[in-house]
Amino acid sequence: MKKIIFLFFSSIILFSCKEKPDTSAFFFPAEWEPQEAVWMGWDGNLKKEDTLHIITASIIKELQENIDVVLWVTSDSLKQAAHDFLSELEVPLDRVEIAQIPADKVFWSRDSAPAFVINRQGERKAIDFNHTGYFRYIKRQTDIDADSASLAKTIKETRLMMQIDSLVAVEKNEVIDKSWMFIEGGAFDVNGKGSLLVSETFLFRNLSDEMRDTLTKQHFEEEFQRTLGVTNVIWLSDGLAEDGGGEFFKNYISGGTNGHTDEFARFVNENTILLAWVDESEKDLNPIKKATFERMERNYEILKNARDQDGEPFKIIKLPMPGHVIEDRILDAERLKKEGVRKYYQSNGFVEGDTLKFVAATSYMNFLFTNDKIIIPSYTAQGSSPEKEKQVEQIFKELHPDKKLVFIDATYVNANGGGIHCMTRQVPKRLFTLD
Repeated sequence: MKKIIFLFFSSIILFSCKEKPDTSAFFFPAEWEPQEAVWMGWDGNLKKEDTLHIITASIIKELQENIDVVLWVTSDSLKQAAHDFLSELEVPLDRVEIAQIPADKVFWSRDSAPAFVINRQGERKAIDFNHTGYFRYIKRQTDIDADSASLAKTIKETRLMMQIDSLVAVEKNEVIDKSWMFIEGGAFDVNGKGSLLVSETFLFRNLSDEMRDTLTKQHFEEEFQRTLGVTNVIWLSDGLAEDGGGEFFKNYISGGTNGHTDEFARFVNENTILLAWVDESEKDLNPIKKATFERMERNYEILKNARDQDGEPFKIIKLPMPGHVIEDRILDAERLKKEGVRKYYQSNGFVEGDTLKFVAATSYMNFLFTNDKIIIPSYTAQGSSPEKEKQVEQIFKELHPDKKLVFIDATYVNANGGGIHCMTRQVPKRLFTLD
């Protein structure tokens, strides 16, 4: 009996002596954790029937049922246009705020709005990252031998784009923490417990030559820990070939971001990772399918050997890739009227009269978690297999039976290099820990 009493009190003492977590420490919560709002951006034109607007309205209609939405615009005229358009489509606006900031382009909220971190004392900060487009877009202009005026315009636009994080944060009275890192919100994913997924290829490819020669993985890991509270970085290989950001695969060319993680690898709970997958029977359909097949095989090997923040292995689920959406583009005189553009295509082996096959950045991975739903891209209307989409639906149902699954055709956005996840940015709820 004495021994039992001794063990009982010993366990109480040991439990009470355990180090309590630091409630002031900031961390980046997983996307499936409670959200206060979702931020989106309105594309900068006044066309009433613009397809981007229709897709934006469809997403807002779903979101506003259970969460507040902030729709960012860049002028008074766009603010009115957005209000009128949403009203005409009968989107309820009770939980939709249309907010204005003095910026240029705000459509890709995942990449231009800040990443929000919280702690357990009810505090929240907006992490202001730099945009990799600053180097990537300038390199593209250089590749096509753009004139000095075009290059200056690109530099100005990308500098303005890098200010959006802080502009929207200031408008909402959020505390700002500026980071030196060049990365977008779609380029990393977290499990909310300390682990982060990121493409090594993407991070180091989208830097200046000087930064690429100076920075190491350790520099990034330290900054991820400082800004996002991450202790375990999993370095993945290349992203989807479909998301290659202008890569050529014979006469196929891809758009996209050049390797954002939210196109090919996502956490769906703290120990499960979805990985985009091309079935072996499809890998030889075209050069892009084959490249993605090979890239995802490499990433699968990395993830099989990876461990979480506690040293435990992950469960990896292969999520099917949809069928391709391909547009033939003839290199006619109009497309090649600029000498720099002509030289660019010639340097890649193409001349006037050739046909390039432009492949949209389609992927089921570009989904969005909200408080009660998962909004997932749909491709059956574009000819992709309904059986494959049913398989995707079943995977999500088993992983999150408590959430409603909503499929939206956002292929037009994919053709412009992004998707549903790219268009949105969740704002996590503040947390309070009682003493």
